[in-house]
Amino acid sequence: MKLRTLAFVQMPACYRNIIVGFVLALVPVLAHAVYDPILRSGFESTPTFYVAGNGNNANPGTLAQPWKTINRAVRDGNGAPAGSIVYVKAGTYHEQVIIERDDIQLIGYTSVPGDQPPILANAPINPDNGNPVFPAFDPNQMPLLDGGNRASGIGINLRNRRGINVRNFNVRNYAYGLIAGSEDPAFIESHLLDNVNVSTIGDITAEYSGIGIGLGSMSTQFSNGSRVQNALIINAAAEGLKLNGDGNEASNIRVYSTEGDTEESSTDYYVLVTGRYNRVGDSYIWRKPESAHSGHGYTIKDNADQLAGGPLIEPTGNIFENNVAVFMGEGFVVRHRGVHHNTFINGTAYGNYDGFSESCGSGNGIVLRDGAHSNDFINVHMVNTCEAIVIGDSSEDEASPTPLLAASGNRIIAAEIQRSYIGLMFTDYYAAGRDAGDNTIIDSNFNLVRFMFIAMRPVQQMRYQDTVFGGTEGTGFSQGWFRGGSYAEQVLRSQFTNCTFPNVDLPPGW
Repeated sequence: MKLRTLAFVQMPACYRNIIVGFVLALVPVLAHAVYDPILRSGFESTPTFYVAGNGNNANPGTLAQPWKTINRAVRDGNGAPAGSIVYVKAGTYHEQVIIERDDIQLIGYTSVPGDQPPILANAPINPDNGNPVFPAFDPNQMPLLDGGNRASGIGINLRNRRGINVRNFNVRNYAYGLIAGSEDPAFIESHLLDNVNVSTIGDITAEYSGIGIGLGSMSTQFSNGSRVQNALIINAAAEGLKLNGDGNEASNIRVYSTEGDTEESSTDYYVLVTGRYNRVGDSYIWRKPESAHSGHGYTIKDNADQLAGGPLIEPTGNIFENNVAVFMGEGFVVRHRGVHHNTFINGTAYGNYDGFSESCGSGNGIVLRDGAHSNDFINVHMVNTCEAIVIGDSSEDEASPTPLLAASGNRIIAAEIQRSYIGLMFTDYYAAGRDAGDNTIIDSNFNLVRFMFIAMRPVQQMRYQDTVFGGTEGTGFSQGWFRGGSYAEQVLRSQFTNCTFPNVDLPPGW
């Protein structure tokens, strides 16, 4: 940049130096902005291409002469270059999309490029009166990728790519809806997935098949720094949403399983996190109560039992906030010794226990298991649950160095339990004789609970502070209903500090 005006030359030297210094400081900023693809649109036009079902792959990919297939734009060597926007018109596309360049925006639209198709995750579904009724995956509203066979194929493949923006797509009938990740644990992807919806994913005759949206894969693929929002996931036979990596964010995710006649067809993990500093918020998961698999809800686990030559991951610093789990065998769960210092806040777990019958119903709340330690659950509500809080360890911790560990140092703070068949269940599932750990329940309220403590394993390290343990109204509990199980006598008065027990028949001496 040259400054040769007479006014500049005649300026006092001190002012000229200030201006020159400012301009020189600005030059590298401008140069960087011009070549940074994220900021390119502010300084030069972004390459833009178009795909439509009535197009032709021999066309130039313009709005007037679009390409016919999405792969022509994002996989073909003569397609859209890195840094491009590719608009895809509503319609049905029978292909497996493999994006082979970085910094691509793949955006679906209804009629005019840039318009906003419906966000299906926001559609009213009302699952409380039986199975949900979902909005149609209408190819007239946004592009529909249909693989035609839910036992094979990948709808959208982002592996080993960076900076991909995928918006407004419906995906159904593949083994995987959308996947990303790299073998490099430090690979930063920075993807944005918005209004990407998947349905009927995975082979329901296979033992474990079907991932709706998978950012990474435990021990072998890692996905970092990406965001998923406004996603509807229906009947992914193995896993709904998986985040295997660090610094990812998921919000307004809806995961439903309405099949479930067999374990193979039931969703196993609804939202699964293995990594650090991820956030999952404002999301909703729903399981058909009669499903053959009990269902892992919002889950944090390490990969000790699935190591495949990769690094051992210790999930920490993850935050789950404002989430709802309905009819889950495990609503909010931490498992394995590598899981520590994570936070669940303002969540709600619903079951279908009616409050008076002998049937436990479906749906549990907080689950601590397999050595997970020093995690906090704050202001979590559990309504009509079978078991409000479950502390259970299993042989799955055996992949770590011996001895097997109990879940310990976890805190449940300001929990609200409203009508539960069992308040606290200390299960001996593969943990017979092992202590349940030194977990603490603080400032919580149990109301209308039929069986308060069922201790099937030693529980002497447990602590309870400033908590109300309320039984059924009326005549209250018999002595056996307050504390039952093989280790009932280890539920001791000395473990309780400033606690009250309305509508409970306490043991003699309490």
